Amino acid sequence: MLLHRRRRREHRSSPGEPPGSLAPAPYARPTHLRLIGYDADRLIDHQSTDVAEIEERARGVANVWIDVEGLRDVDTIRALGERYRLHPLTLEDIVQVVQRPKVDIYEKYLFVVLRLPRLDKGLVTEQLAIVLGEDFVITFGERPSEGFDAVRRRLGHVHSRMRSKGVDYLAYALIDALIDAYFPILERYGELLDELEEEIVERSTDKLVSRIHALRRTVMELRRAIWPLREVLNTLIREGTPYVQAETRVFLRDCIDHVSQLLDMIEIDREVTSTLFDLHLSSLSTRMNEIMKVLTIIATIFIPLGFVAGLYGMNFDPEVSPYNMPELHWRYGYLYALLVMAAMAFGMLAYFWAKGWIGGWWRRGGRTAKRD
Repeated sequence: MLLHRRRRREHRSSPGEPPGSLAPAPYARPTHLRLIGYDADRLIDHQSTDVAEIEERARGVANVWIDVEGLRDVDTIRALGERYRLHPLTLEDIVQVVQRPKVDIYEKYLFVVLRLPRLDKGLVTEQLAIVLGEDFVITFGERPSEGFDAVRRRLGHVHSRMRSKGVDYLAYALIDALIDAYFPILERYGELLDELEEEIVERSTDKLVSRIHALRRTVMELRRAIWPLREVLNTLIREGTPYVQAETRVFLRDCIDHVSQLLDMIEIDREVTSTLFDLHLSSLSTRMNEIMKVLTIIATIFIPLGFVAGLYGMNFDPEVSPYNMPELHWRYGYLYALLVMAAMAFGMLAYFWAKGWIGGWWRRGGRTAKRD
């Protein structure tokens, strides 16, 4: 059962620190660099932790992709910022992984922040920062992303379209891979909502409330991550946005369509989670009404039986008058009283049945059995 995992406590700079301060989160992973340099004729794939070595390997390559995995080593991140002239506020946003998806336009590059989904005993959204320049792309992730393996494989093919295009197309491919990663997660949680709805209809319990609440929080977390994507993509496809070619904007419009599909799925899931709460309360109310109906029927049946038993329990002496309970001296008086009470009980049950007040479950089961 996949449920929502509580978000990690947000880590920000201490109050009063100057802008551009780099304070990595306590849970940040060690920093590793991976260089993928490519053009139509060659491909360079090299991993290192030294920025100078990465820079040396990248010389002479038309397009450069530097994938930074882990954000613990602020010296390495600062060295990258100096090499590619990244603004101190950009470096601060990279290290503080609590940013909302956005696009910042600088003179030498575009800075894009996205939320990358991951399932780890529940849903976790991690920050992915993309720096898009004239001939380079730098991605900063909290941990290695398997979702970008397909992009790397495409770069490995000599005749791939990506090899003959600029780095803006690579940035599009990364954004598209991130958006596509949401679809299987939303489909999985949609299946969980359907299963939970069936459980509530069949047998609603108080334990289901926590599961409904966890799924609702998950849907809200997904909405917070996906909703700003439309604004991000609209900024990238806007005329005049630097470092994004007109040909690439066409592909980014397709990403907007995918985001719209995701938002539609999220809105449906939000409605379902709200409905599940109402369904749960309705199911509990129905069960309570059934219990009260059974107790009422039992009490109603025993009221006349108690009257008969109380009547014959009165202290009348039949010797004084022949009308003072002559059944007390009758040989079958006790059986007569029992038969009267049994006839009253069965008569009331038959009346309740005829009115449809009891036997509803049995009636439905009988009709279903006949149809089967």
